[in-house]
Amino acid sequence: MGDLKPMRANPGGEIAPEYAVGRGQLVKRLWETIRNQSVVMVAERRIGKTTTVKKMRAETPSGMRLIYRDVEGISTPLEFAESVARDVEASTGPTSAAMLKIRRLLTQLAGAEVGGVLKFPPEIARHWKTLLESAVGTLTEDAPTTTYVFTWDELPLMLDNVRRTSGEETAMEILDCLRSLRQAHSNLRMIFTGSVGLHHVLTRLRDEGHLNDATNDMRTMEITPLSPQDGCDLARALILGEGLECGDLASSARVVSDQADHIPFYIHHIVARMRDLGDVATEELALRVVREALMDAHDIWHLEHFRARLDERYGADKLPVVLAILDHVAVCEEPVPLAVLSRHIRSTLKRPSQAASFVGNVIDGDDEALRRLLDLLQRDHYLRREGSTLGYEFRFSLIRQWWKLHRSLA
Repeated sequence: MGDLKPMRANPGGEIAPEYAVGRGQLVKRLWETIRNQSVVMVAERRIGKTTTVKKMRAETPSGMRLIYRDVEGISTPLEFAESVARDVEASTGPTSAAMLKIRRLLTQLAGAEVGGVLKFPPEIARHWKTLLESAVGTLTEDAPTTTYVFTWDELPLMLDNVRRTSGEETAMEILDCLRSLRQAHSNLRMIFTGSVGLHHVLTRLRDEGHLNDATNDMRTMEITPLSPQDGCDLARALILGEGLECGDLASSARVVSDQADHIPFYIHHIVARMRDLGDVATEELALRVVREALMDAHDIWHLEHFRARLDERYGADKLPVVLAILDHVAVCEEPVPLAVLSRHIRSTLKRPSQAASFVGNVIDGDDEALRRLLDLLQRDHYLRREGSTLGYEFRFSLIRQWWKLHRSLA
């Protein structure tokens, strides 16, 4: 376990950067990448995205400045431009040269002096792009030796909000504008993160005819679960930190990590629950804790989310095929080849009444459409390809177990 100190379990809470076990090399790789290009950070929910970003902020290299904002609640491009301007103000100060330029532009566009708290009036909404370009441009131009890294958490959700309120064209304009800014300023980097994959937003935009890829200059990097060793180290540190009685510490820690798919969120939950049940840490108790959490009617691990989010991500047209795939893969002990899934769907699903539908196309043997759907399910972290046949299986054993139990397939 090296120098890792005992720590208290903190299920669902914020983890301080110094307790971000197993993320040191990841943060180092991220910063090395950001020196050269911007990043799309891919991560499943609860995997440790926020903890990783916090560790990045705590370990920002010399000559770089990370600016973080959660943009989930933003629904218009003007709100987004305003949030960026406010972050510039927080970074440079209200009387900086950059902010004086932004306020002069704001006064010019609004037709009156804008003082006090920085606020973009709604009547200048059509100028959002000019304001956004000014906010970023003045910051990077006034400090050419500093590389600014704008980190926008839940950016895909913001883009989807914009798509709903202002249309697909505006959502695409934001992405195009951000790409233009990256190309125009050599000391500017961006990190896009989100629990909803950016690929879903881009797929919707492409479906509406927007074929340009506004992120192909960015590198996609995934935050994965901990390595088995790091997962064991975290479980061991938590067991010791909680003072749990344990006959074989190494064995108990390994079982906890394995049962949690080496995901810190679930490791913290398991150890905290073992403390509640008697201040002991045994392999049997770890298995019991996981089983009870999977069956809990209150869904204390929030696993129902993995089923509920499918409705929005895939829509009514594709949802029957998605559920048929996941239902079948969940009960198979070996990876399931594409041909087997195709046959299963044709034998399970009924042809819809409408003339043209995704379900009907797959039933008619459109395996290319099925492949594209399976690719999305992999990018959404439901499935992965394994085995000699490169068949499909659940990526996380916890989600597979929950799926079997709650889809009445056990």
